[in-house]
Amino acid sequence: MAAPAAPNAANPAPAPFEHKLVKFDLEGHFHYTFTLDLELDLTDPKLDKKFKLEGVPLAGEWTCTCRVAGEDVVFDVLHGTLPVAFFGKHAEIVLKFHWRDGCTSNLVVLSCFEDGPMPAANPQQPGKGYGGFRIKVQPHIFKTAATSSSGSFDVKTHRSYRLAMAIHSRGLEPTPEAGMLIKRMPGLDLAATPHDVRLFFPKLEIELWSESSILSRSSSYFKTLFASGFDENKMICSGVHSSISSAASPHVDAHAFEDSDSETDELFIKKHPIRQQSGGVRLAHKQVNITSTAFTTYRAVLAYLRTGYIAFAPLSSTFPFERSAFAPSRISEVTAAVSSNPSLPYPASPKSTFRLAHLLELDDLQKLCLANLAKQLTVDCAAVELFSETSVCYDDWRKVVLDFVADNCDAVTASSAWAEVTDKVKRDEIRGSGPIMLELFERKVPKTAHSCIAT
Repeated sequence: MAAPAAPNAANPAPAPFEHKLVKFDLEGHFHYTFTLDLELDLTDPKLDKKFKLEGVPLAGEWTCTCRVAGEDVVFDVLHGTLPVAFFGKHAEIVLKFHWRDGCTSNLVVLSCFEDGPMPAANPQQPGKGYGGFRIKVQPHIFKTAATSSSGSFDVKTHRSYRLAMAIHSRGLEPTPEAGMLIKRMPGLDLAATPHDVRLFFPKLEIELWSESSILSRSSSYFKTLFASGFDENKMICSGVHSSISSAASPHVDAHAFEDSDSETDELFIKKHPIRQQSGGVRLAHKQVNITSTAFTTYRAVLAYLRTGYIAFAPLSSTFPFERSAFAPSRISEVTAAVSSNPSLPYPASPKSTFRLAHLLELDDLQKLCLANLAKQLTVDCAAVELFSETSVCYDDWRKVVLDFVADNCDAVTASSAWAEVTDKVKRDEIRGSGPIMLELFERKVPKTAHSCIAT
């Protein structure tokens, strides 16, 4: 009888599965700009200051140091110890140092760290990056700045400076902004001309063209307007400004205000004379007449709707009413801004843009305007802006100015502009000034006193 088969050996237990990270990669795009306004005596041989930078939305402990090293002045923007390429494998860092003249920044020197891993590897600390970025100003650079300023700048007596740092990290994929842009113009290549809306400015005999699809998607105001079916079959020979009657066309304007962008319109027409043309392709279109809003403002807003980009001009109130012929003006600032690429939309007033964005119900654009207002406000211009027509009529605009005035009340009320404006208030020359003064009073009076007044 055969012997029984040996029992099968027990199956070995499977090896425990090892959970592990196989690969980690980080790709993205971001751009940050830090701006530091400094009061410094750069001729002080003992200069050695360190300023903590609060609120930087990036890892690290951010500080700025300013010191004299021999004959040079050295500025360091430090972030502490971070891994190599923490800001990206394809990043660029630019440091710019300016001397300030009122609201104007004048470039003295810049330092650029070219496209590459940032922070770059520090050979003295394997695996770690350098701890910050440096810009050095040598004596001959100050001399060059003084010469080019025609006597306006002297490092021995000047005290107002600006240090700006930009971090731009580029990924290897299309940016989210590019994706947003294509969604704004999805059918641009599907028609011979997508422009089917003519915005006509009869006072200037000038026109802008846009697409009803973009306007309707972006603005519920335009969506409602176009749904009404006005003048849908108007025809025009392209380029001819006087070929059709505008009597039946609707008007899409913010209320009439004093508008600094009208001054920019004059500059645009001077540099781009209107050319009357004949013939051309006949286009069916809708026409909207614009009689109160500046051409510059509308053009900037249309460009924003297409691309998400807008450039703001300085507020008129940031320039002294009485100034020398050689002092910078709002229009000279705009002229300088467009000189490098005059085909782009001209910078528009944030105030004029806000009013139009409010009318067209463009919430994101209104927020950009308010942010620019907050950035431009100064002790000298706050009083003018507080009692401007826009501040009287628009709560959100007024709140930004009130916040600034309340936070800087002593300095604002000591300014010559405040004295001038309050004299007008006393003479009842500013419509709506009473409620604004009351709002400011309520913010500054202690809560206990306010409760007594309320009762």
